[in-house]
Amino acid sequence: MKKLSTKYETVPVVMWSLIIAALPYLFSLVEIPVVWRVGLLFMIINVIISYHVGKVIKKNRLSRLWLLILPLIFCVAVLFKFAEYNLLFGLVYLIFEMFGYMSKQMYR
Repeated sequence: MKKLSTKYETVPVVMWSLIIAALPYLFSLVEIPVVWRVGLLFMIINVIISYHVGKVIKKNRLSRLWLLILPLIFCVAVLFKFAEYNLLFGLVYLIFEMFGYMSKQMYR
């Protein structure tokens, strides 16, 4: 059973990354105003998800390179339709992933 669980360790990271990439397009289909999309989705929901992904990477003992997957997928997804300033959120998500990765080692 251990072999099966090690085979799918990276699935949560990839799935959360794809969800973060799809959410801006879903919000624009529903015609949510830009201010709410940036404020609610990019600053609150995606930050919480990126912190969670950092904790998942730490819990599953994945390589630190997996921290780059979510910001890269988000930046590629946002590059085609949305404003260029949204690419900075990729850096914000990387920072919050690192906070999740170091969750209990912040003050040591």
